[in-house]
Amino acid sequence: MKTSNRFLALLAALPVAAALSGTPAHAQGFGGLAGGGSSGGLGNAAGLLSGSGLNVPSVSSLAPSNVTGLLGYCVQNNYLQGNSPTTLLSSLKQKAGMDTTGSQYTNGQKGILDTGTGNTFSLSSLSGNLKQKVSTKVCNAVLKQGSSLL
Repeated sequence: MKTSNRFLALLAALPVAAALSGTPAHAQGFGGLAGGGSSGGLGNAAGLLSGSGLNVPSVSSLAPSNVTGLLGYCVQNNYLQGNSPTTLLSSLKQKAGMDTTGSQYTNGQKGILDTGTGNTFSLSSLSGNLKQKVSTKVCNAVLKQGSSLL
């Protein structure tokens, strides 16, 4: 590869590298990727996307109904493989006291992490490789969080 081609390849990779670095989203030209609020990164949710610059609420701070809705989103969009997520989703829906009619559950089904305090993050608002990478990591954290709810 010629030096100029390497330079162009490096330039093309910068937006993704910046998104996964500690650079704030607004400084990367990714305005609007993160939902409202200022909850910080997923650092306390198994170290996911720590320092990513994306304003993703911690999965551990989500209501059980939002976790259940998100799990449905993850299963429906094939971010989680195998029977285990589907079985867990069914068990969570059947759990006594689980609210599957409220806004946090509905938001979860749309791919929105909703802390209930105004901090949200929409997985569906992401695009390209960033969407796949972030959604897969968040969905794996949601699966673990859902398991802890039973």
